[in-house]
Amino acid sequence: MNKKLFENFTLTGINVKQYGHLKRCKDLSDAGADATGIDKRRAKGQVAIFDEGIVRAIKAPVSQARMYMKSVTDPWSTSRNNDNGSRVSGNEYLLAPEKLVEYEERMTNYRMEWERLLENNLFSQWDLFRVEALTQLNGRFQEFFIPVEDLRKRFHWETWIKPLIDVANIGEDIRLKAPSEVIDRCVEGAKREQAQKIANVVGSMADNVMDEANAIVKRLDEYVHVEGDNRKNTLPYEKGWKKLEDLADKIDGWRQALDDEDLTDAADRIRDLMKDIKDLGGGDLSAARSALSGEDDTERKNVRDKLTDITKAAAPATDKFDTFMGN
Repeated sequence: MNKKLFENFTLTGINVKQYGHLKRCKDLSDAGADATGIDKRRAKGQVAIFDEGIVRAIKAPVSQARMYMKSVTDPWSTSRNNDNGSRVSGNEYLLAPEKLVEYEERMTNYRMEWERLLENNLFSQWDLFRVEALTQLNGRFQEFFIPVEDLRKRFHWETWIKPLIDVANIGEDIRLKAPSEVIDRCVEGAKREQAQKIANVVGSMADNVMDEANAIVKRLDEYVHVEGDNRKNTLPYEKGWKKLEDLADKIDGWRQALDDEDLTDAADRIRDLMKDIKDLGGGDLSAARSALSGEDDTERKNVRDKLTDITKAAAPATDKFDTFMGN
């Protein structure tokens, strides 16, 4: 199973560095503390040396690139991540080869937009900002208006792609010149880290399946039928069902690489449930909400039972470290 993973996926990531526009100002914090009676040791003061709107505009394509990257990859990390993710810069993510061409094209477009905004909104206006600061910042902070050629060097965008290397044979690496007990510890550590990363990929997908299924169960449990009053209709909308179905699609994309029986079972159960939901709506997923409404709760109970079965199927996949360590 591990071999399939390394044959089918690559690693990617993004690093973006930008020149900070906020500068510490002790005089400002001291004056603020005096005016408000705050202890000066607790007060902090900052000055924006150029407009915040420019910063927001420049950061926009960076945020969009990170969001896109996270939408088409999975974290390759020793710590567990959900769909909301965590720190993106410097982290590694698994990318399927079939997505590589579009991925590179999209990431290149984001970088080009970032560079365009930098040139038009910042670099070409830098000398003007320096002059404006003489008035707007009372002639202070001129030392932060470095030459524009140096300013350019403070901005850096790197999107990288590299092979996913299996550490299975690291002990045979001729570059490892150390006593056998030291090499054994290095090999064991590398294998444990890799096993944890694989387990986290599987576990994160299982977490997401359980979260989405439980969220729908909660909406079913909170439903109260009131004739002629739809205000308490908490039943899931099409979007909620689609999120669950998308997770099944995602697991299908991983089947060849991971071949995890628990995730596969969960995905198959999601497919079966989605067929039932669509049938309830006469083939229209958006109409299923109305079909599930009403005083008769038979269909709601059937759906709830199947959602519970999905969470039970996915649960064992949340902790597969021993499996990937070969224990």
